[in-house]
Amino acid sequence: MQFPAATLLALCALLVPAAASAGTGEEVVKARCSLCHEGGAGGAPRIGNRSEWEPRAVRGKLALYGIALKGKPNTAMMARGGFRDLSNDEVMAAVDYMVARAGLTPGLQPEPPPPAAPPQPPPPAAEAAGVSAAAALAADADDRTVTVYVAEALCVLAPGSKVEMEEETASVRGVGIKVTTREGVVVLSGMVKNGDIIERAEAIAQVASRGRKIESKLIAAQLFEWD
Repeated sequence: MQFPAATLLALCALLVPAAASAGTGEEVVKARCSLCHEGGAGGAPRIGNRSEWEPRAVRGKLALYGIALKGKPNTAMMARGGFRDLSNDEVMAAVDYMVARAGLTPGLQPEPPPPAAPPQPPPPAAEAAGVSAAAALAADADDRTVTVYVAEALCVLAPGSKVEMEEETASVRGVGIKVTTREGVVVLSGMVKNGDIIERAEAIAQVASRGRKIESKLIAAQLFEWD
């Protein structure tokens, strides 16, 4: 008897107890993700299979994290693989481990397309801070540079978003998020559409800031909606 892909992944989730969660990517994968990713259940890319991971990794690490955290519509991939108790860090660590096992090292942003036009200048906000949007964030980057880099990364939340700087605060227009960094701590504030966006924004900021502490003051607009 054959089961639909979504049913297979749901069964995988039910077979592993919640207490099996662990901190490292390898432990999380072995305890949770391997049931589907080891044999490719539901179309999941198999662990260590470069050809299956490569077309996914080319979209960039942020895209991989987003799918792992939020799931992918019309596929068997549920949010957090069906394990809602996994933390953001555990999910992202699991992704890092499986991508590394495939021999891939994707960057934060998608790989650029083949050169067909002159390169575009960096966004104004990034240029003002003296950093290219494509450059890797240095471990000792100053607060303003961190703010700009995180804000630029958050633009993936809404197509066409732009970053505007006002003193030491970056506003991500189109998303409703403001970013400020104080003594290495990245502060996110503002009102967004729903809690899902808050969760994605926090995960993206964590990655883009290279593991710096994230202080979230984001509010979901849906909390203020009544029938």
